[in-house]
Amino acid sequence: MNHKIAFVAATDMEIEPLLNYLRSHAEQHSFQTFQLHGLLIDIIYTGIGILKTTYTLMDYLSHRHPDGWIQIGIGGAFDPVLPIGNVYQIQSEMISGFGAEDTDGRILDAFTLGWNDPNRFPFTEGALECLYDNFLLLPNATGMTTFHAHGDQRNIDRLRQMPNGQIENMEGAAFFYISLLKKIPFLSIRSISNVVEARDKNKWKMEMAIQNLNDTVLQMLEKSNLNIDKLFRLKNL
Repeated sequence: MNHKIAFVAATDMEIEPLLNYLRSHAEQHSFQTFQLHGLLIDIIYTGIGILKTTYTLMDYLSHRHPDGWIQIGIGGAFDPVLPIGNVYQIQSEMISGFGAEDTDGRILDAFTLGWNDPNRFPFTEGALECLYDNFLLLPNATGMTTFHAHGDQRNIDRLRQMPNGQIENMEGAAFFYISLLKKIPFLSIRSISNVVEARDKNKWKMEMAIQNLNDTVLQMLEKSNLNIDKLFRLKNL
């Protein structure tokens, strides 16, 4: 019986090197499905943002169920100590910007407001946590899912006074939430394309971030020998 995994990306640009590898080394069954030895690999493009990601993933799960899936993408370093180009496993995700605006412009989150219990499944202390480790021992970082990419220094400074994560993105929380509720083994791998600061795309290193990201994912495939149990290891085991 063939095992099945899926790679989840917001855009095809973020996984183009992986796709090129699969087209050269795997048998292509359909537009979005490849077979690499005994492993079936689905490619899922969610589009950008929480809404598109939620719909696309739930639509996929209505007719296919992977043995595990990996979200891969680029993100902005909200924590300025994270170097551009580095690749991280995202250990947790939180939603930023959902709640109620206070008189000083800060957003009171759903847990502070009492709308949600911060320790009711699938949340742990207000975050969505990954239960799995990668065997490559990538450095860990926390994710922060936002409704827009921040580029105004005043808003960035305000956000630093509220709960936040180290890497800004716009899809992670939806992926974590669905994975935990549906009990699908999962990993989230992101590389840093830019620092979250006053918007200046001339400073961004998209090509380097995408290449480093895909090199890491290909290492995961090759060094795991396509072994599902090795790709998705429960923590503390």
